[in-house]
Amino acid sequence: MKILAALDQTLSGEAVLRKAVKTALQQNAKLEIMVVAENFSDVGDVLDPGDVNEKLLNSARQAAEKYRKLAQTLGVSAKVIVESGVSPADIIVKRAEKENLDLIVLGRRAKKGLDRFLIGSVANKVVAYAPCSVLVVR
Repeated sequence: MKILAALDQTLSGEAVLRKAVKTALQQNAKLEIMVVAENFSDVGDVLDPGDVNEKLLNSARQAAEKYRKLAQTLGVSAKVIVESGVSPADIIVKRAEKENLDLIVLGRRAKKGLDRFLIGSVANKVVAYAPCSVLVVR
């Protein structure tokens, strides 16, 4: 069994990783940790996103390394993937397709008011389009 823990850099990332590690241990599964740095290259006409994108990517790399160490402390050696792109959901789903994953574990961010209708949720998109089971951790 192959599990992908798709983590962001919010406070809930650690809880999501703990659930993914627990599941991997129970299922004797391989675990991958993925952190996606959202890329703002599509705003190039308005401003130069180069420095911002590089900072976001570096931050994602640091978070991924922190998550790798935590997984190791919890008893699982995990492969780490850091990606950058405009749509984190698309990147996660493509990884699941490419690697023939069995399970994606990710968190959901609680949106309030109009944000939850105007901004597409990564978790909603992954659940809708993933080729495998998806566990959304609250």
